[in-house]
Amino acid sequence: MQKPLAKRPTSIPLALLVATATLVGAHAAAAPNDADGARAGRDEARPPAQRVEPARVPGEVFVILASEAAGEIAPELASMPALRQPPFNAFHSMRLLARPTVRLTMGEPETIPLPNGRILQLVVEERTAEGRYRVRVSINRPEQRDYLPLLEIVAPPGDPFFLAGQSFMGGTLVLGVRLGERPAR
Repeated sequence: MQKPLAKRPTSIPLALLVATATLVGAHAAAAPNDADGARAGRDEARPPAQRVEPARVPGEVFVILASEAAGEIAPELASMPALRQPPFNAFHSMRLLARPTVRLTMGEPETIPLPNGRILQLVVEERTAEGRYRVRVSINRPEQRDYLPLLEIVAPPGDPFFLAGQSFMGGTLVLGVRLGERPAR
């Protein structure tokens, strides 16, 4: 003789419980609490949610024509230590062709036209825990192979980084990028 099967307790799917709890919680939150009067009128006093603007990073780009021939160094460039270090110290003259300012939005590309017809593209990827900027840099010419397809640089705020190598007007085009402000000491 077989024993009758014991009835198993009916189980309710977890998703249904979560959905139900969410609906009940939402209904309770929407209803004013008349028991203590504390909830009534509180939502009206709460300020509306404010839209958070994406982080913007101020910066500037230095477009420099450098040459190994003897000459002058532009006063704006003479005080930059990186330009006195190799490989840039091989240039004995530097003329500042342009100095556009930029306001970069985190994660969004910003393009700067260069005098040789190429395009400089900058993307600030993040601000590291140490306060440095992780930046993607590329240089290309529209509808042609990239000169510099992609370079990632981690730069401290306020200290420019430099790229060089493109021939231009009998010299070399040097690009400098400074992001943010150097922290006060």
